[in-house]
Amino acid sequence: MEGVTCPCFALGCDKEGEMLNKAVKTVSFIAIATLASKILGMLRDVVLAQSYGAGFQLDAYMVASRIPLLFFDFTLGAAITSTFIPVYNRYLQKGEEEGACAFSSSFINFVLFISALFCLMGILFAPILTNIMAPGYAPETKALTTRLLIIMLPTIIFTALAYSFVGVLQSKGEFNIPAIISLVSNGTIIIYLLFLNKYFGIYGLAFAMLLGWGLQVVVQIPSLIKLRFRLRPTLNLKDPGLRDVFVLAVPILVSSWFQPISVLINTIFGSFMQEGTVTSLELANRLYIIVVGVFAYAITNYAFPSLSKLSGGGDGEGFLDVMKKSLQGMMFIIIPIMIGMILLPKEIVTLVYSRGEFDEKSVSLTSSALLFYSLGMLPYGVNEILNKCFYAMEDGKTPMTSSLVGVGVSIVFAPLFTYALRLGISGLALSVSLSTLAVSVILVSRMRKKASGLMDKDMLVFTGKVVLAALIMGAGVLVAKALTSQSHILIRVGAPTALGAVLYFTAMYLFLGRKLISVVRGK
Repeated sequence: MEGVTCPCFALGCDKEGEMLNKAVKTVSFIAIATLASKILGMLRDVVLAQSYGAGFQLDAYMVASRIPLLFFDFTLGAAITSTFIPVYNRYLQKGEEEGACAFSSSFINFVLFISALFCLMGILFAPILTNIMAPGYAPETKALTTRLLIIMLPTIIFTALAYSFVGVLQSKGEFNIPAIISLVSNGTIIIYLLFLNKYFGIYGLAFAMLLGWGLQVVVQIPSLIKLRFRLRPTLNLKDPGLRDVFVLAVPILVSSWFQPISVLINTIFGSFMQEGTVTSLELANRLYIIVVGVFAYAITNYAFPSLSKLSGGGDGEGFLDVMKKSLQGMMFIIIPIMIGMILLPKEIVTLVYSRGEFDEKSVSLTSSALLFYSLGMLPYGVNEILNKCFYAMEDGKTPMTSSLVGVGVSIVFAPLFTYALRLGISGLALSVSLSTLAVSVILVSRMRKKASGLMDKDMLVFTGKVVLAALIMGAGVLVAKALTSQSHILIRVGAPTALGAVLYFTAMYLFLGRKLISVVRGK
């Protein structure tokens, strides 16, 4: 992926080769750790589906576990991930360690106070939150959802603290530990499901999720101590850095609402559909996010601190180079995977989830959602990268505007596709993909005005070659799918995937020649 070359430009280092190797190793580790985390997350969902199927208990758990994360996303998520790092880095670049320590302590303590307040309010108004999220649930499902929600609401506090610590570690150049923290939480839930679920059931699962998020905080503490970070019990609301965060946070928070609001809309409409719809939407969305997230998150999480430094240093040429390479690296991987998931949704869902209580009906619902979610995979990757680029430029208004448009598109098309056109669960997933595309179009258009070289000839030619190679791959996948339609599920997924991969990389080698090696290695 070309995006991994960026740190050399960002750090202005003389030993470019040495820094490039370090960058490649770091991003490779992040990608591997993210992949491992996503695979473990998928395994978690597989065991969940096997244990409960797409029934009322898992429907209740999905909504209850989603609410604390939605709380976090709506109120604190983007503020922590997208405003803390640029401000904290500003102190570090100036050598103001004392100022950085004072700012980070005030910031984290403020975040802890707000998250604790939201947790308390959530517990007090848990039944109301359940009615908002799942108004169509049966009374017994609503009651279970409320009880599970009360157990899991403290995850808001652990999530806020974990994300804050990630910001500190990444700003200080430690990317490995933040990359593995999801392994801890997913591993905790899997261990519970495999060994303890038969004793404690769905309520024990809620406590396991709470424990998993708490452990995400714990595993970061040794690295923080090693880097001599100290969290002071102070909260100075007049801290200049904290004031800067407040100014940046509002548009960034609003821009981050697109994804959680889309999830909320789908959950509300899905709650009125047949039992298992909410679970199928959630499982399909998680599977889709696993794939796009591995690569988009690995690139953006590593590049964001460097992009912030490039933007702050006025290096427009270096900033543009990093952005283009990040987009190219993402497209090189995401486009062929997107085509594959569009062509093989039922086969993928069958392979991943079809066992235990997850029957043919559940497979049909989930694969329908996965097909239409997959249409938004490329726009999702574009949005992840360009949003970080705008944040690095301290421009939160553009992502905010595009996000609001995306929410509007989702609100219009969700009921239109679901009820007027009677597309059911497929319509809900399709509305999310179209809204994601709308956001992407706006972001690209606005970025072209700020960086005129973004969509130059090289970028357009590269994109065209990737799309053509992916279409060639898709033709091969369809042929292999037809030939193996009566085979074992491993063959029905493995044969089209293997043939598609060979065709794609062969086509890309013919189109790019030896440059393909540079793209893969990130040079």
